[in-house]
Amino acid sequence: MVGITIKAALQSGARMLMNCNSPSAILDAELLLLHGYGLHGLSMNKIKLITNCNDIISEDIYQTFMALVEQRCQGKPVQYIIGVQEFMGLELEVSDKVLIPRGDTEIIVEKLLELADKENSLSIIDMCTGTGAIAVSLGHYLPRAAITAVDISDEALECCSRNIFKHGLQNRVKAVKSNLFQDLTSKGFTNNIDMVVSNPPYIPTDDISELSSNVKDFEPMLALDGGRDGLDFYRIITRDAACVIKSGGILAFEIGYNQGQDVMSIIKESGSYYDLECYKDLSGLDRCIIAYKK
Repeated sequence: MVGITIKAALQSGARMLMNCNSPSAILDAELLLLHGYGLHGLSMNKIKLITNCNDIISEDIYQTFMALVEQRCQGKPVQYIIGVQEFMGLELEVSDKVLIPRGDTEIIVEKLLELADKENSLSIIDMCTGTGAIAVSLGHYLPRAAITAVDISDEALECCSRNIFKHGLQNRVKAVKSNLFQDLTSKGFTNNIDMVVSNPPYIPTDDISELSSNVKDFEPMLALDGGRDGLDFYRIITRDAACVIKSGGILAFEIGYNQGQDVMSIIKESGSYYDLECYKDLSGLDRCIIAYKK
Protein backbone atom coordinates (compact mmCIF):
# COMPACT_ATOMS: atom_id res chain seq x y z
CA MET A 1 0.00 0.00 0.00
CA VAL A 2 1.34 3.40 -0.97
CA GLY A 3 1.42 5.68 2.07
CA ILE A 4 -2.08 7.00 2.87
CA THR A 5 -2.53 10.11 4.96
CA ILE A 6 -5.11 10.51 7.69
CA LYS A 7 -6.88 13.05 5.51
CA ALA A 8 -7.00 10.71 2.50
CA ALA A 9 -8.25 7.82 4.64
CA LEU A 10 -11.03 9.95 6.09
CA GLN A 11 -12.04 11.18 2.63
CA SER A 12 -12.11 7.62 1.32
CA GLY A 13 -14.16 6.37 4.26
CA ALA A 14 -16.57 9.30 4.07
CA ARG A 15 -17.15 8.72 0.35
CA MET A 16 -17.99 5.09 0.98
CA LEU A 17 -20.40 6.07 3.73
CA MET A 18 -22.04 8.74 1.58
CA ASN A 19 -22.56 6.14 -1.13
CA CYS A 20 -24.26 3.98 1.51
CA ASN A 21 -26.54 6.91 2.40
CA SER A 22 -25.10 7.48 5.84
CA PRO A 23 -26.69 10.71 7.14
CA SER A 24 -23.51 11.65 9.01
CA ALA A 25 -20.78 10.23 6.82
CA ILE A 26 -17.96 12.61 7.78
CA LEU A 27 -18.57 12.33 11.52
CA ASP A 28 -18.95 8.56 11.25
CA ALA A 29 -15.65 8.30 9.38
CA GLU A 30 -13.88 10.30 12.09
CA LEU A 31 -15.34 8.19 14.89
CA LEU A 32 -14.48 4.95 13.13
CA LEU A 33 -10.90 5.99 12.42
CA LEU A 34 -10.43 7.04 16.04
CA HIS A 35 -11.79 3.66 17.09
CA GLY A 36 -9.41 1.97 14.66
CA TYR A 37 -6.45 3.64 16.34
CA GLY A 38 -7.77 2.57 19.74
CA LEU A 39 -8.10 -1.05 18.63
CA HIS A 40 -4.39 -0.98 17.88
CA GLY A 41 -3.57 0.45 21.29
CA LEU A 42 -2.72 3.91 20.01
CA SER A 43 -3.88 7.21 21.48
CA MET A 44 -5.68 9.49 19.07
CA ASN A 45 -8.33 12.19 19.34
CA LYS A 46 -10.24 14.43 16.97
CA ILE A 47 -7.87 17.36 17.41
CA LYS A 48 -4.91 15.17 16.45
CA LEU A 49 -6.79 13.93 13.40
CA ILE A 50 -7.09 17.51 12.23
CA THR A 51 -3.65 18.82 13.18
CA ASN A 52 -1.86 15.68 11.93
CA CYS A 53 -4.06 15.13 8.90
CA ASN A 54 -1.05 14.78 6.56
CA ASP A 55 0.59 12.04 8.65
CA ILE A 56 0.79 8.59 7.10
CA ILE A 57 -1.23 5.90 8.85
CA SER A 58 -0.11 2.29 9.03
CA GLU A 59 -1.55 -0.32 6.72
CA ASP A 60 -2.94 -2.25 9.70
CA ILE A 61 -4.89 0.75 10.98
CA TYR A 62 -6.12 1.58 7.48
CA GLN A 63 -7.38 -1.96 6.93
CA THR A 64 -9.08 -1.94 10.34
CA PHE A 65 -10.69 1.39 9.49
CA MET A 66 -11.98 0.08 6.16
CA ALA A 67 -13.45 -2.98 7.87
CA LEU A 68 -15.25 -0.71 10.34
CA VAL A 69 -16.56 1.44 7.50
CA GLU A 70 -17.89 -1.69 5.81
CA GLN A 71 -19.80 -2.62 8.97
CA ARG A 72 -21.36 0.83 8.96
CA CYS A 73 -22.22 0.51 5.29
CA GLN A 74 -24.11 -2.67 6.13
CA GLY A 75 -26.32 -0.59 8.41
CA LYS A 76 -24.81 -1.31 11.81
CA PRO A 77 -25.10 1.82 13.98
CA VAL A 78 -21.77 3.48 14.60
CA GLN A 79 -22.43 3.40 18.37
CA TYR A 80 -22.55 -0.39 18.31
CA ILE A 81 -19.35 -0.51 16.29
CA ILE A 82 -17.34 1.75 18.60
CA GLY A 83 -19.18 0.68 21.77
CA VAL A 84 -19.89 4.14 23.19
CA GLN A 85 -22.41 6.98 22.99
CA GLU A 86 -22.40 10.40 24.61
CA PHE A 87 -25.43 11.36 26.70
CA MET A 88 -25.80 14.46 28.86
CA GLY A 89 -22.09 15.13 28.45
CA LEU A 90 -21.18 11.65 29.73
CA GLU A 91 -19.62 8.83 27.73
CA LEU A 92 -21.67 5.66 28.09
CA GLU A 93 -20.86 2.14 27.02
CA VAL A 94 -23.40 0.55 24.67
CA SER A 95 -23.86 -2.89 23.20
CA ASP A 96 -26.27 -4.39 20.70
CA LYS A 97 -28.28 -5.75 23.64
CA VAL A 98 -29.46 -2.27 24.64
CA LEU A 99 -31.18 0.64 22.94
CA ILE A 100 -28.78 3.39 21.89
CA PRO A 101 -29.41 6.50 24.04
CA ARG A 102 -30.87 9.32 21.95
CA GLY A 103 -30.42 13.03 22.33
CA ASP A 104 -34.20 13.38 22.58
CA THR A 105 -34.10 11.56 25.92
CA GLU A 106 -31.95 14.33 27.35
CA ILE A 107 -35.13 16.46 27.42
CA ILE A 108 -36.66 14.40 30.22
CA VAL A 109 -33.41 14.36 32.21
CA GLU A 110 -33.02 18.13 31.90
CA LYS A 111 -36.62 18.66 33.02
CA LEU A 112 -36.16 16.42 36.07
CA LEU A 113 -32.96 18.24 36.98
CA GLU A 114 -34.95 21.51 36.91
CA LEU A 115 -37.64 20.08 39.17
CA ALA A 116 -35.44 18.15 41.59
CA ASP A 117 -34.93 19.37 45.14
CA LYS A 118 -31.15 19.40 45.07
CA GLU A 119 -30.84 20.35 48.73
CA ASN A 120 -32.39 17.14 50.04
CA SER A 121 -31.86 13.43 49.48
CA LEU A 122 -33.93 11.97 46.68
CA SER A 123 -35.02 8.42 45.93
CA ILE A 124 -35.48 7.72 42.21
CA ILE A 125 -36.45 4.68 40.13
CA ASP A 126 -35.43 4.53 36.46
CA MET A 127 -37.70 1.88 34.98
CA CYS A 128 -36.56 0.09 31.78
CA THR A 129 -33.10 1.55 32.28
CA GLY A 130 -31.24 -0.08 29.36
CA THR A 131 -27.74 1.42 29.29
CA GLY A 132 -28.58 3.33 32.46
CA ALA A 133 -28.40 6.62 30.56
CA ILE A 134 -31.12 8.30 32.63
CA ALA A 135 -30.05 6.75 35.94
CA VAL A 136 -26.36 7.53 35.48
CA SER A 137 -26.91 11.10 34.32
CA LEU A 138 -29.33 11.83 37.18
CA GLY A 139 -26.87 10.28 39.61
CA HIS A 140 -24.04 12.35 38.18
CA TYR A 141 -25.88 15.67 38.33
CA LEU A 142 -27.83 15.01 41.57
CA PRO A 143 -25.15 14.13 44.12
CA ARG A 144 -27.70 13.58 46.90
CA ALA A 145 -29.88 11.17 44.92
CA ALA A 146 -30.14 7.40 45.43
CA ILE A 147 -31.24 5.74 42.20
CA THR A 148 -32.52 2.25 41.38
CA ALA A 149 -32.01 1.35 37.73
CA VAL A 150 -34.48 -1.41 36.80
CA ASP A 151 -34.58 -3.73 33.80
CA ILE A 152 -35.67 -7.28 33.02
CA SER A 153 -32.73 -7.91 30.66
CA ASP A 154 -29.55 -9.37 32.17
CA GLU A 155 -27.54 -7.96 29.25
CA ALA A 156 -28.97 -4.49 29.80
CA LEU A 157 -28.21 -4.64 33.52
CA GLU A 158 -24.63 -5.69 32.78
CA CYS A 159 -24.23 -2.68 30.47
CA CYS A 160 -25.90 -0.40 33.02
CA SER A 161 -23.61 -1.67 35.78
CA ARG A 162 -20.54 -0.94 33.69
CA ASN A 163 -21.72 2.63 33.17
CA ILE A 164 -22.47 3.04 36.87
CA PHE A 165 -18.90 1.98 37.73
CA LYS A 166 -17.43 3.98 34.86
CA HIS A 167 -18.74 7.16 36.44
CA GLY A 168 -18.04 6.17 40.05
CA LEU A 169 -21.69 6.04 41.09
CA GLN A 170 -21.82 2.54 42.56
CA ASN A 171 -22.55 3.85 46.06
CA ARG A 172 -25.73 5.65 44.95
CA VAL A 173 -26.94 3.99 41.75
CA LYS A 174 -27.92 0.32 41.83
CA ALA A 175 -28.88 -1.91 38.90
CA VAL A 176 -31.77 -4.21 39.86
CA LYS A 177 -33.45 -6.97 37.87
CA SER A 178 -37.23 -6.87 37.91
CA ASN A 179 -40.15 -7.37 35.54
CA LEU A 180 -41.30 -3.76 35.90
CA PHE A 181 -42.44 -3.36 39.52
CA GLN A 182 -43.12 -7.05 40.23
CA ASP A 183 -39.99 -7.68 42.29
CA LEU A 184 -39.67 -4.23 43.86
CA THR A 185 -42.48 -4.20 46.43
CA SER A 186 -40.78 -7.00 48.36
CA LYS A 187 -37.65 -4.83 48.53
CA GLY A 188 -39.40 -2.07 50.46
CA PHE A 189 -40.35 0.25 47.61
CA THR A 190 -43.72 1.46 48.91
CA ASN A 191 -44.90 5.08 48.94
CA ASN A 192 -41.34 6.29 49.55
CA ILE A 193 -40.03 7.20 46.08
CA ASP A 194 -39.61 10.81 44.99
CA MET A 195 -39.47 10.11 41.25
CA VAL A 196 -40.25 7.29 38.87
CA VAL A 197 -38.92 7.96 35.39
CA SER A 198 -39.15 5.69 32.38
CA ASN A 199 -38.28 5.60 28.71
CA PRO A 200 -40.16 2.35 28.03
CA PRO A 201 -40.60 0.43 24.78
CA TYR A 202 -43.25 2.41 22.91
CA ILE A 203 -43.27 1.35 19.26
CA PRO A 204 -46.54 -0.36 18.21
CA THR A 205 -45.77 -3.95 17.24
CA ASP A 206 -46.97 -3.58 13.65
CA ASP A 207 -44.91 -0.39 13.16
CA ILE A 208 -41.57 -2.01 13.95
CA SER A 209 -41.24 -3.41 10.43
CA GLU A 210 -41.47 0.15 9.10
CA LEU A 211 -38.53 1.43 11.15
CA SER A 212 -35.22 2.19 9.46
CA SER A 213 -33.03 -0.88 8.97
CA ASN A 214 -30.34 0.39 11.35
CA VAL A 215 -32.98 0.31 14.12
CA LYS A 216 -35.15 -2.73 13.38
CA ASP A 217 -32.25 -4.94 12.25
CA PHE A 218 -29.80 -4.08 15.02
CA GLU A 219 -31.49 -2.70 18.14
CA PRO A 220 -33.07 -5.19 20.58
CA MET A 221 -36.75 -5.93 20.00
CA LEU A 222 -37.31 -6.09 23.76
CA ALA A 223 -36.47 -2.38 23.98
CA LEU A 224 -38.70 -1.38 21.06
CA ASP A 225 -41.97 -3.33 21.18
CA GLY A 226 -44.62 -1.50 23.18
CA GLY A 227 -47.47 -3.86 22.30
CA ARG A 228 -50.32 -3.57 19.82
CA ASP A 229 -50.80 0.19 20.26
CA GLY A 230 -47.39 0.97 21.77
CA LEU A 231 -48.94 1.88 25.12
CA ASP A 232 -48.72 -1.36 27.13
CA PHE A 233 -45.85 -0.22 29.34
CA TYR A 234 -47.41 3.17 30.04
CA ARG A 235 -50.53 1.49 31.37
CA ILE A 236 -48.64 -0.88 33.69
CA ILE A 237 -46.07 1.64 34.94
CA THR A 238 -48.71 4.32 35.54
CA ARG A 239 -50.76 1.88 37.61
CA ASP A 240 -47.94 0.31 39.63
CA ALA A 241 -45.88 3.46 40.14
CA ALA A 242 -48.80 4.87 42.14
CA CYS A 243 -47.97 2.30 44.84
CA VAL A 244 -44.36 3.42 45.27
CA ILE A 245 -44.31 7.19 44.62
CA LYS A 246 -44.84 9.34 47.69
CA SER A 247 -47.51 12.05 47.74
CA GLY A 248 -46.32 14.97 45.63
CA GLY A 249 -43.69 12.80 43.94
CA ILE A 250 -43.11 12.73 40.19
CA LEU A 251 -43.99 10.27 37.44
CA ALA A 252 -42.07 11.06 34.23
CA PHE A 253 -42.30 9.35 30.84
CA GLU A 254 -40.55 9.72 27.54
CA ILE A 255 -43.13 9.27 24.78
CA GLY A 256 -43.32 8.86 21.03
CA TYR A 257 -43.97 12.05 19.06
CA ASN A 258 -47.62 11.13 18.46
CA GLN A 259 -48.46 9.58 21.85
CA GLY A 260 -48.93 12.67 24.01
CA GLN A 261 -52.72 12.66 24.22
CA ASP A 262 -52.97 8.90 24.65
CA VAL A 263 -50.45 8.75 27.49
CA MET A 264 -51.98 11.80 29.16
CA SER A 265 -55.35 10.02 29.06
CA ILE A 266 -53.87 6.88 30.62
CA ILE A 267 -52.39 8.91 33.48
CA LYS A 268 -55.57 10.95 34.03
CA GLU A 269 -57.84 7.92 33.96
CA SER A 270 -55.73 6.18 36.61
CA GLY A 271 -56.98 8.82 39.08
CA SER A 272 -53.65 8.81 40.93
CA TYR A 273 -51.94 11.90 39.53
CA TYR A 274 -52.43 15.64 39.02
CA ASP A 275 -50.79 18.60 37.25
CA LEU A 276 -49.94 16.68 34.10
CA GLU A 277 -47.80 18.49 31.57
CA CYS A 278 -46.40 17.46 28.19
CA TYR A 279 -43.06 18.92 27.08
CA LYS A 280 -41.72 19.18 23.54
CA ASP A 281 -38.29 18.39 22.17
CA LEU A 282 -36.12 20.74 20.12
CA SER A 283 -38.05 19.78 16.99
CA GLY A 284 -41.31 20.93 18.57
CA LEU A 285 -42.62 17.38 18.96
CA ASP A 286 -44.16 15.93 22.13
CA ARG A 287 -41.36 14.15 23.96
CA CYS A 288 -42.06 13.73 27.67
CA ILE A 289 -44.87 13.89 30.21
CA ILE A 290 -44.52 14.74 33.88
CA ALA A 291 -47.24 14.23 36.49
CA TYR A 292 -47.43 14.44 40.26
CA LYS A 293 -48.75 11.76 42.63
CA LYS A 294 -51.88 12.68 44.57
